[in-house]
Amino acid sequence: MEKNSQTQPKLWIYCLIGMLTTVVVLAFARLSYGVILPFMMDGLHVSYKEAGLLGTTTSLGYVSTLIAAGILAAKWGSKQTILLGISLVAAGFVGLSFASSYVNAFLFLLLLGIGTSFTYTPMISLLVAWFPQKRGFVIGLATSGAGIGILFAGMFVPYLSSVNAEIGWRFAWGTYAVIGLAAVLLTFLFVKNPPIEREVGQTQTKSAPKAVYKNPNVIHVGLIYGIVGLTYIVQAIFIMSFMLESGISVKYAGQLMAINGILSIFSGPVWGKISDHIGRRTSLIATMGLVMVSMIVPLLFPTLIGFTIHTILISCTSTGLFTLTQASSMDYVKPAERPIAFSYVTFYFALGQLGGPAIAGWLIEDWGGFKSAFLFTSICLAIGLLLTIKLKTSKPDQNAIGAISTELNKQISR
Repeated sequence: MEKNSQTQPKLWIYCLIGMLTTVVVLAFARLSYGVILPFMMDGLHVSYKEAGLLGTTTSLGYVSTLIAAGILAAKWGSKQTILLGISLVAAGFVGLSFASSYVNAFLFLLLLGIGTSFTYTPMISLLVAWFPQKRGFVIGLATSGAGIGILFAGMFVPYLSSVNAEIGWRFAWGTYAVIGLAAVLLTFLFVKNPPIEREVGQTQTKSAPKAVYKNPNVIHVGLIYGIVGLTYIVQAIFIMSFMLESGISVKYAGQLMAINGILSIFSGPVWGKISDHIGRRTSLIATMGLVMVSMIVPLLFPTLIGFTIHTILISCTSTGLFTLTQASSMDYVKPAERPIAFSYVTFYFALGQLGGPAIAGWLIEDWGGFKSAFLFTSICLAIGLLLTIKLKTSKPDQNAIGAISTELNKQISR
């Protein structure tokens, strides 16, 4: 009982710090680029094709150092790795606030990607290691930071740009740097490395990673996560520009981004909690289908109503989809192998994010504008939905189905 009382406060402290970390390394370092992009393009005089390549840069930094980050976390400890990662991200923000050319922006966005690889996966692995029975919920709470960050960016960046169109976006990057340093301080003060856990009768062996890498269910989840990464980053980078080109005012577009942020805050933990009860696969099918529909809506109706429907649908589901895929990656392996499985599927996610912006930028520039890019993401999501339907039922899902059946039998017997 005493042990439980000590664990409960720690859960909320760690989840809050996890949320702040996600705000910095996912919302600010990755997703807010799309909000800043229209103003940054004017300041640096870049085309949509070049902007798409810049959007790929953070993914390049992420995927190229992901394995090294995992090795360092294993040798050095998750906390120390997280501190290094957030510090690199904060340094990248500072550099971007003073960037004067395309090359400068490229280098500092690359640094953001490298910092994210040393931060996000170790943080999620740390949370799951401390609270393995609530991994869907804690991952959901942590990823809700993406919604908080988008909400802040959607309100803050357009405001700064309206005050000063030339340098407003620079102040935005600078503000991100200050918040990043706050995350460094809180992590240093309150986060501890989890105890080393081993299953009864099992010792760590060199063959464990290979078994995870060859696990067909983990590979299946990895493919789904790769599609999630590709579509997620394309939407985040180009939706603001799509709205502005379609005649939506800067003010209303910013308000829609803010609404996206507000609803996304609840999407992760709500879907995570639901999946812990009814099963990951069922929840994944629902969220994947809704995200696909949300992408199709602005294709058919690139209007105020269309973008509003798109925003509501995607904000209520995309972070949840993100959460569910991460949690699913750990449902098909032993507890000791969960960090390895999560890192492995994250590699697929990073590959999707690496290619998505470049392909979308090319489609926008040379093949029909934003509609072609969003058609591409809709097709990818349709493939993702098919993969999700074919996903094998995991043990947690079987337990959830059993619990539901038991409850139904009780209700019927009454």
